[in-house]
Amino acid sequence: SCSHKFQYRTEQQHIKAAVATTHYITMFYTAAITKQSKNQPIGIGLEDTDYGIAISSINPEGPLSQTSLKPGLKLLIINNIEVSGLSPKEVGKILNNVGDKLVLSAVDIVPDITFQVNTSRKSKRDNRQTNERVVATMKRDTNDATPTIFNEAGVPSNTFSRIYKLIESELLPAAMALRSHETTYNREMQSYTSKQMIKGGLVGFGTESNHEKKVFQMVAQGAQLQRNVDLKAMQVKDKTNAMLAKYNIMATVALESRRLGKYSSKQMQANEALDVVGLEFHRIE
Repeated sequence: SCSHKFQYRTEQQHIKAAVATTHYITMFYTAAITKQSKNQPIGIGLEDTDYGIAISSINPEGPLSQTSLKPGLKLLIINNIEVSGLSPKEVGKILNNVGDKLVLSAVDIVPDITFQVNTSRKSKRDNRQTNERVVATMKRDTNDATPTIFNEAGVPSNTFSRIYKLIESELLPAAMALRSHETTYNREMQSYTSKQMIKGGLVGFGTESNHEKKVFQMVAQGAQLQRNVDLKAMQVKDKTNAMLAKYNIMATVALESRRLGKYSSKQMQANEALDVVGLEFHRIE
């Protein structure tokens, strides 16, 4: 009937609106205190993490205990001084040299489950060859990697373990295969450019060297391996979001930038590659 059709359309419109307005929640925290004396300790512990300078502890007897700051936050600003790129020792010096009035700003750390893919090089003295080996590892062990927002949202530990294993078993191997291919390609290119591309000085059908054919094949396969990583990242992200939907947590693909070498002396600046390295997690409304 018409009434049923109207109701159905209304529900569909409501769903679309909800999807369009979904956004991440980023919490900012600011604490302003006045010290009783310049030498009064404020009672804050700091540590250097993968995310920057984080608050490791707040002394319950100190002046910051009554503020919104808490362990696990990323420290951003001290009295209008940006500190996110500094070491804990440098931040400590700033805290010791500030006056009586102190304003600290911090933000929630964006948690993640990530891995790293590196190429290790070992040279042999005898034949002057360099052995290259691609190594892929998870950045944190599964026993101490649980994001805080998982615990706060009540995500079961076995759900976290499933997500961790999903990234480790499905996404990491694809990223490792791509990096291994890139490493081999770089070796082939070094050999390729050190020899003649065309034998006999003629360019035409059937005159390409084996190296030239190999390089063309590797470029095509490299594009496919990159596509494999992208597709796996989408697949793992979708599976993860299906597990986290009822906890108001959304997963997005975690990316890291990597500087690329210049391909020409005329190139103004080096390009950067974005590598898929796992998943990040965000609270949503």
